Amino acid sequence: MEKVLICTGFHRSATSATANYLLDAGLDMGSNLMGGNINNAPGHFEDLGAIRLHEEQLLRNKTSWQFYDDCELTPEPCFLDNYIQQRFELNSHWGVKDPRACLFLKEWETMLGDSGHFLFVARHWSSCIESLLHRHSRDLSHSLATISEDSTGAQFWIKPELAAKMWLSYNKRLVRFSKGNPEKTLIVTQRALFEDAPIIESLNNKFGFELNNNAKSPFDASLFRDKANQVIFSQLSNSLQAQLNSVWAQLLELAAFKSEDESPIIEQKKIDRGALEAVYAQITELADDPVNIESGLVGITPKGNKLFSLWKEELLVITEPAAMLSFLDNTSTNTISNIESNEWLSIIDGKFSLKGQVLLSTAKLLMRIKASELAITYFQKTVSLGTYLPYVDMMIAQCKQELKQYDEAEFFFKKAIKANPKNPIFYSNYAKLLVLLRQSPEAKLQFELGYQKGSNLPACVVPYCMFLAEDNELTKAISIAEQLVAKKEHPALLKLLISLKMQADVKSGKDYYTELMADKLNNRDMLGWLVKSCLHIDSNIAEQDFIRRCLGHWNRLNDK
Repeated sequence: MEKVLICTGFHRSATSATANYLLDAGLDMGSNLMGGNINNAPGHFEDLGAIRLHEEQLLRNKTSWQFYDDCELTPEPCFLDNYIQQRFELNSHWGVKDPRACLFLKEWETMLGDSGHFLFVARHWSSCIESLLHRHSRDLSHSLATISEDSTGAQFWIKPELAAKMWLSYNKRLVRFSKGNPEKTLIVTQRALFEDAPIIESLNNKFGFELNNNAKSPFDASLFRDKANQVIFSQLSNSLQAQLNSVWAQLLELAAFKSEDESPIIEQKKIDRGALEAVYAQITELADDPVNIESGLVGITPKGNKLFSLWKEELLVITEPAAMLSFLDNTSTNTISNIESNEWLSIIDGKFSLKGQVLLSTAKLLMRIKASELAITYFQKTVSLGTYLPYVDMMIAQCKQELKQYDEAEFFFKKAIKANPKNPIFYSNYAKLLVLLRQSPEAKLQFELGYQKGSNLPACVVPYCMFLAEDNELTKAISIAEQLVAKKEHPALLKLLISLKMQADVKSGKDYYTELMADKLNNRDMLGWLVKSCLHIDSNIAEQDFIRRCLGHWNRLNDK
């Protein structure tokens, strides 16, 4: 009889180690498993085909793995059909592991019918939050070129309740499904797994699998991090904590295996205030914005309004198109990001409505402040006035991507490539969209085309190397980066190489930075390193307010 095991649980709940155990016990977990990375060296044991299907449905619903019931999740009917059929063609007994499966349990159960069985791993919400913060502090520290308030990892500091709400959304679904399908479900807590809960034997007895009971357990107690800082509790409302505790109690009641004591282990870590304040002092000095120092992320301030007033006065007196082009191209986005665009667009339209090049610069400025719909309008005005270059289509594609209009984005990327197949940037930017859409094989092809045509361009090399590192080709990525750094010293390349070397080995990566790069980077780059290294200190998980302020000042510095 055909049998399938869906192994899932909230992120950072030991589902990877569990899937590793299942694989070693003889269960086919897929032919295209995601490799390891700095946060999960042994591997994730997630079949990329299943991940892509889950991600496609999340994207279709304008959300992501950070889903917390902020929108209605309505998957397409039968989106799992082909995948399930292909897996059955290869093996009658197989498994899938992906935390995102928590969000699609009904769909998996419907399509698998009597063949479907479910193994849920549960972990206390406070430990999951602590672990997510730890993971993404590492990500922010190692991904040296991508820190901003828009980055995925930064959201956990910008929105302190996000991880808790995610845990609630995922685990409410586990509880509801388990209560409705007890005969198909086995729940085990993370602590029980590290206490050698006999899950292989239980899966064989309850669901009829024929897994190897003698498989070696991968749960290493020396790697078990199970503490949560008191600050995590203090940042959550009493109402939210009550909901979290209620769901946790229900999970424990349903669990077949749990520890004798599943209470959270709460600690107050010691913070090196001197180190934190030293870093923040440098941020304050370089940011040169005392009015906004304590406000967290960038927002409207008296100084910001004054800057816009001065900028607008200069805008009003410019009459020559060439001067306007230079003025717009050199405008800091921080000056106008929080200003209604109509306040200044009407001035440009009044004087330059028929000047295609001016409107093109206007569109690019709108694109920089992420006013994507307006940017598209002005790109289209530019084209209607006869000012067309293939890169206009490329930028329209990027705006469509920002708006999550992925089909249209792909159309305009392909249009740009067709109009100018020699431009390497077009291939690299199209590849970034394909990565977002989880189309890794095609993304790799486009990255390679961009690299072949622009092997000396950081804009092509950097994203390609980052992709290779994520695709379990870290050694190749380091080799490519080193080759280009030997030819030219570019800040983005230096940051990339430091990041890649740190991913390969944290200590040697830091040593490499200290020995070879410290004298080559300017003060702003040095500050970025300090801030992101600071984020990587475990104790700073407790300093979320500090980190949010760091992010705000880092963004403002990057904009100067």
